[in-house]
Formats: sequence, structure tokens, C-alpha cells
Amino acid sequence: MKLRLVFALIFVAITLIALAAVTISLWLAFGELIRGGKLAANFEPWGLLMHYAAVAGFFLVAAIAAAWFFCDQLVAAPLTGLTRGLLTTLRANPDHEIQYTGPNQLGPLFQAVNELTRRLAAHHHELLQAMTTATARVEEQKSRLEAILMDLQEGVVVCNLNNQVLLYNQLALKILRVTGELGLGRSLFTMVTRDPISNAFRRLRLRVAEGRHHQHPMGMTTRLVCATTDGQHTLHAQMTLILGAEESPTGYVITFNDITEELAALGKRDRLLREATEGLRAPIANLRAAAEMQAVNPDMDMAAHRTFDEVIFKESTALSETVNRLCREYRDVITGYWPMTDDLSATLLEMVAQRLKETSDIAVTVVHLPQWLHGDSHSVILLHEYLIRRISAQTSIKVFDIGAEAGPRQIYIDIVWRGDPLPAAVLDGWLDAGLPGAPGELTVRDVLDHHQSEIWSDRPGDGLARVRVPMLAARGTHMASELPPRPEFYDFSLLQAPPPGGDLAERPLKSLDYVVFDLETTGLKPSEGDEIVSIAGVRIVNGRILTGETFDRLVDPGRPIPKDSTRFHGITDDMVRGKPPAHLVLPQFRQFVGDAVLIAHNAAFDLRFLQLKEAESGVIFDNPVLDTLLLSVFLHDHAPEHSLDAIAERFGVRVSARHTALGDALVTAGVLVRMLELLEDMEITTLGQAIAAASTIVEVRARQRQF
Repeated sequence: MKLRLVFALIFVAITLIALAAVTISLWLAFGELIRGGKLAANFEPWGLLMHYAAVAGFFLVAAIAAAWFFCDQLVAAPLTGLTRGLLTTLRANPDHEIQYTGPNQLGPLFQAVNELTRRLAAHHHELLQAMTTATARVEEQKSRLEAILMDLQEGVVVCNLNNQVLLYNQLALKILRVTGELGLGRSLFTMVTRDPISNAFRRLRLRVAEGRHHQHPMGMTTRLVCATTDGQHTLHAQMTLILGAEESPTGYVITFNDITEELAALGKRDRLLREATEGLRAPIANLRAAAEMQAVNPDMDMAAHRTFDEVIFKESTALSETVNRLCREYRDVITGYWPMTDDLSATLLEMVAQRLKETSDIAVTVVHLPQWLHGDSHSVILLHEYLIRRISAQTSIKVFDIGAEAGPRQIYIDIVWRGDPLPAAVLDGWLDAGLPGAPGELTVRDVLDHHQSEIWSDRPGDGLARVRVPMLAARGTHMASELPPRPEFYDFSLLQAPPPGGDLAERPLKSLDYVVFDLETTGLKPSEGDEIVSIAGVRIVNGRILTGETFDRLVDPGRPIPKDSTRFHGITDDMVRGKPPAHLVLPQFRQFVGDAVLIAHNAAFDLRFLQLKEAESGVIFDNPVLDTLLLSVFLHDHAPEHSLDAIAERFGVRVSARHTALGDALVTAGVLVRMLELLEDMEITTLGQAIAAASTIVEVRARQRQF
């Protein structure tokens, strides 16, 4: 019988007994009152009531006591035993089994509790076994890690964002010349110079923030040269960022190699080679002069004179060629030995501008498209910072532009200012000056030699002067992908906007501020639900591309990104997860744009996405718009191709990081700057004229599509 039914019957019985007792008591009392049809002469109501109440109470107490005894034996005692058994299982013996010999009604409860405790005990044993196994595995991995760190031929140090040491191996102690323990929690800068490591960390952090570490050949790693704080030892280091949630840096791993002796040997070879090359130039010149004098000596026999003269001239020429060859090989040896890596020029030059801004009143603007170059990033930064400081001291100029341009075989870094070029003698006087903060007491000449470079000053245009420093082109491949361009997209209502009113339409094109922008999307059909996944822009002022003034944001599209789209722009669902949606990003971009003229390639495609977000974002992009695709058709109507890659190749703009929003915006900016010159040659000099020229192309394309 079920326990609940048993309790119900018990209390029903109690109720019936109580009712029966009261009923019988009342019936007996009533019987006494009506006995013989009259009241008894000796009737005492209170005594009689007490008598019968005592009888009824006796029976009622007896019934309740019996019920209590029954419940105590059936429920209370077993539950007390169950509680004590559970405490024994929890506190003392997980394998303890609770025994029960009472009524059958509570038997299933004890069986269930015992089954539960058995399962808990089993899970407890499994957990202990897993913990034991995991502990053993961790200890094994720890031992392996210790063995690996011990066997590494490099010093390894792990630091947090505050540059405090979290882990190191014994070789790091030796390389950093630390006596005793390196010390967890100590600053790394107590042992090595600060600037090279800080510059490397900033460059890596910027690379990650811009998302370039996904395509960069070294990922989240860079190389650098630094020194111990006492200046006695030069170190070749490699830094790798440690990323946490949402790809935010949490620290870095840095490895060290002591290259002091190698650099000393290299310096010795440098001096020997310089003596064997530069030192022989004068004897060679004297030899050739003697040969020429011998050739014109009239007292010598003509046959002997001719033979002797030919021998001397031949040998001196061979010696001269040998010296020149040694000079070339000397530079190759230095360049091949010095630790270098591929870097984006904009990153290095922004560091130059930032360092000067923090420590002087010199204003430097980074211009032109970023270029990939090969070099020692730290010494390149120090070299150009030093040159700008010396130029400023020489000319009293405080405003400079700095940018990189691609040449046929080299990348040219130009420092430009308004004024006159510097004499060659002034530049030569700077070559042997030591670079402040450079490891190993490097001089300007050393850095130039390592990069097979030299410096000169000339005029790039009217009223302008520059110092040009050739740099090695990147060794890796950082060119455009082989993906096809996205198809042309036209919404003629968006492009046939009226010319801007007021004075803006009459302003010269070269005097306007532009923002060149590009979108990456989930697909090519904005009206059918495709969304923005990335938006980027770069500013052009007075014909200069300000690579330091860019806007670059990932956007959560609120829908999955198709694999075919990811194939083009490389943006995945994981990359946009947690990023702000378009209606939050577009107001920020609108603020960045301001009153500038908007520039895009195949602009109608991008404008349609912006137009569909007007209501949700609360911003309207009503700026004047120029389309480089339409301008290309206007300028080169004979050309069959007007994709961005084709136009870039036509104008000699080096393509880098294509099919990313910022990469495409930078390429489009480079194209526009070159277009402005051609438009001026065709007497298109104002914004109104440029919009009118583009509108004629829209009309032609519209009529073509009707047939």
C-alpha cells in the first residue's frame, strides 16, 4: 500500500474515533436526561459532563497515541536512520550502503537513495581518477616543457602587458647576463633596452588591431635588435604576441640570441674590407696615371713602350674591376647578415611621426600609399627620426611630410618640406654620427650600408625639397590576390545626383578634402538582404594620401557570411562575432567623413548599402561622390578593362592587401591622386566638372544597357 494512502487512512480513522467518542458521550448524557421521561432527581450536570468527558478524552488520547506510535515506527524512525546513513556516506564512507528493515512502504525510498549514493560514489572515483591522470599529464608536460626550455639554444622570456617576467629558461639568465635568479615579476627593462622592445610591441599590436596578422607572413611575430642595459651585449630578439579573448593582447613571448661576438667579427670584416677596397683606390689611380704617363714617354722604344703600356693598363683595369666587385660583395655580405624582416612602411613611418610628436615640436604627416620594404625596422625608425631632427635643426623647418614610393627595384622613403634641398656636404657630414638609442653604437653610415642604401637631397616639385633614402623591397610576396574583381553595380538614381551647390562645385579638385572608402559585404545584392561586414576609409588632403588618418572597422552583419564571400575578403563569422552592427558603426564613419567628398570604385554598389541603412543608423551620406570607375572610363574610354586591379596597373599603383576594405580604399586613393593630374590635362579642374564628366559616362552606360 502506498505511503500517502496509509497516512490518509490513519487520519481518517482518528477522525472517526473522535466523532464516535463524542457521539457516544452525548448519547449517554442524553439518555440520563430522558430516563423514564423525566429528569433524575439527583441530576448533577457538571459532574456528569466531567465524567463522560473524561471517558471520551481517554479514548481520544489513546487513539492519537496509537496513531503517533504507528507514524513514528513507519516514518520518523526510518527517516532518522536515512539521515544518519546519508551523513555517514557524505562525511566518512562514500561506499556506505544504508540498511532498512522496516515496513515495505519506505523500502523503495531507501533503494533509490542507495542507488544515488552508489552513482555519486562512482562519479567521485571517476573524478579522482581523472584528476590523478590530469595531474600526471600536467607534470609530464611540465617536465617536457622544462626539458625543451633547457635544450633551446635561445633565451626565452614570457612577459605580461606590463613587461613583467612570467617565465624564463636558464639560457635567458646567461644571455641577459643576470647573476642569480631572473626574478618573476621583475621588469624586463631592468635587463634590456626599452625602446626596441616597445617599438616592436607597438608594431605588433597595430598589426593585430588592423587584422593584418592573418595575412602577414610572420603573423603575430616580429624580429628586432636590442642590447643589455649596460650596453655591453647586442641581442637579436624575436617577439610573438599572446592573444586572449577577442584577439586582445595579454602578453608576449620574446626569445634572445647574443650576437655581440658575431657583430664584432662583422665589424672587423667591415674594417678589413674597407681598407682592402677604399684603401686601394688611390694606388690604383696612381698606377693608371703612371701607365698613361708611360704611354706618352717619347724616350722609350716604341715596341717596348707599347707592350709595357698595354700590360700596365690591362692589370690596372683588372685591379679596378676587382675592387669594385669587392665593394658590391661587401655590401651584400652586410645586408645578408644583418637581421631584417618585411614590414609595411606606414607602420614604421607612423612610429617616426609619433616619436617626434611626443618628444619635440616637429609635426610629421605620413603620406602616400603604404609599401612593403625589407629592413631592420628599429634602425629604420631611428634613422628617419634622426634625419628629420637634423634637417629641422639645419633649416628651422618644423613641418614635414614623410612617405614611401615604389621604384623599379627599391622602395624610396622621402622626407619632404618646403624650402631648398640640402647640400651633399651637409648630408655627408651626418654619415658618421651615432644614432641615439641604436644598439651596438650604429652610425647613419652603418644603417645605410646594412640596407644597401645612400641618401641625397633634391627637388620633387616647385618650392619643395626632400631627402630620399632608398630601401630594399620586400622579400616576401605581398601583392594582390588572384580573385576576380566584383562585378560592376549600377543604381543610376544614386549616381545621377545634382552637382554640389555653392562654391564647392567651383573649387579646384586638388584643393578638396576627400575620403576614399570601401565596403566588404556578405554578397552582391544589398536589396535582397546582403549586409556590410567591413568598412574602411582613408583621407586625402591637398593631393596627399594621409595614411595616418584612416577608418577601419569590422561589422557584425547579423547573418552568416557565405564561404564564397569569405573567399574574397577573408572575413569569417568568428572575426565579426561580438563586433558592433552597421547602425552603430555608420554614425562613427559619418563623423570621420565630415564634409569631405566621398570617393569609391564602383561607388553605386557601396552607396546602395549606405542608403539602405539610413533609417536604422539615423545618418545620411549626402556628400558629393566621385566614382573612380566612371572617371577611368572617361579618361581611358579606349581601354577594355576598368576593374580596380586593371586601373591600378595602368597608373602604376602597387596593389597590396586587395579585397580588404582598407587595402582597396588605399589602392583607390592612389588611383585618384594620379587621375587628378590627367583630369587637369583634360581641363576638368573643378568638382562640378568632374561630376558632370562622370555623369556622361552614367548616361552612356544606361543607354548601352537598354540594348
